[in-house]
Amino acid sequence: MQAFELPPNHSTPLFTRSIGQSAEHRDILLHGVGSGHGGTLIIAGFHGDEPGTVLVTESFLDRYVSKGACSGKVLLIPLANPDGHFRHTRYNAHGVDLNRNFATNWDPESEEPPGDGPLSEPESQILHQLILSERPQKIVSLHWALAEIDADGPQSTRLAQAMWDTMSEEERLPYRMRIWEHAPGRGQRTDVCPGSLGQWCGYELQYQDGSKPAMITLELPYDPHIKRPIPLPDDHLATLRRTWAENAEGYLAAIEGPIHKMLLAACRM
Repeated sequence: MQAFELPPNHSTPLFTRSIGQSAEHRDILLHGVGSGHGGTLIIAGFHGDEPGTVLVTESFLDRYVSKGACSGKVLLIPLANPDGHFRHTRYNAHGVDLNRNFATNWDPESEEPPGDGPLSEPESQILHQLILSERPQKIVSLHWALAEIDADGPQSTRLAQAMWDTMSEEERLPYRMRIWEHAPGRGQRTDVCPGSLGQWCGYELQYQDGSKPAMITLELPYDPHIKRPIPLPDDHLATLRRTWAENAEGYLAAIEGPIHKMLLAACRM
């Protein structure tokens, strides 16, 4: 990917507004450029104990979105779960995994606590309403630490490929790309994340004009310096948490370049 050169003193009007409050009344902030429907929506901090997703999204906002490096409308929510972030926990203040609280394939027996019912939580309600209102055509949700570009729905394949192709061979090593399509023997993904944002946006959501958003879950690598093993070791999440505690700055420095490339590719496609 060629380096993007910005014009001298170039900037893009950037708005920031609260789109609602969490269970403990913390604002959920939306940042963006552009107007109208469509564009790209980037969401991070779904799980409160994944601070790397928040910081890499904030740096992308500062270095690229606010400098006019993206095409068209771009919306960013760097911290979708402010209560969990404050508490240093995966869940929101009610002990619910927000990425199991959406209606599509919602499962009361989910391994992670899914809430009392679909969209029972204020944070998931806010995201649900925002997506229906803004109708983004591309959605990227950041998590850690499965180290993959995970595409939900056949309409998401092209976006996943564009994000993959923007990286060099060396930069791809910590990742893999997973494509899920409606095809014989490759039906809707329901086994891993019931009630997730990816399930809803990738397989069920359809706008009034008949279009469906491309939905990508971008999982940060647990170790950005090695080729991704398949399968991942059982302690991959503990490994990343230890790395983060010992050298968060070094981890961010290693992942920011490739992550920013992928987000730029998503915004420009």
